[in-house]
Amino acid sequence: MRWHLATALVAGCLLAADSPDQVAKKDIEKWQGAWRAVSMENNGKLTPSDALEKIKLTVTGTDYHFQNGAFNEHGSYKFYAAKNPKELDIVVGEGADKGKIYLAIYQVDGDELTICLDSANKNRPREFTGKAGSGCVLEVWHRVKP
Repeated sequence: MRWHLATALVAGCLLAADSPDQVAKKDIEKWQGAWRAVSMENNGKLTPSDALEKIKLTVTGTDYHFQNGAFNEHGSYKFYAAKNPKELDIVVGEGADKGKIYLAIYQVDGDELTICLDSANKNRPREFTGKAGSGCVLEVWHRVKP
């Protein structure tokens, strides 16, 4: 009798849990809209605030448009939201880097988005850091309110 009860409880928990696709879909919804860069640290070097003002990100579905002054890039995201930390593949859709995939991790907390990637793009980071010696870029974005 206990075995049947335990099996029923486990089955109920599995049915209640979100699938990886459902988790990714929820995170994709959190990314929608326009974002402005508020902090970027590349291997210990902070991006000056006047340069940050030129950096924008717009996300529609899984597509992105990144702007840094006159530089524009379009591409798409592939989310692995069930991972810990959450993982992201950034797929460049145009230009000299078309098809290149950047391996990143991310977190979304309300209207703040944090992305971390290895500047050499050899490994996916395991922690959120842009400190000197890390080889990583740590980006913090705030949602632009309409």
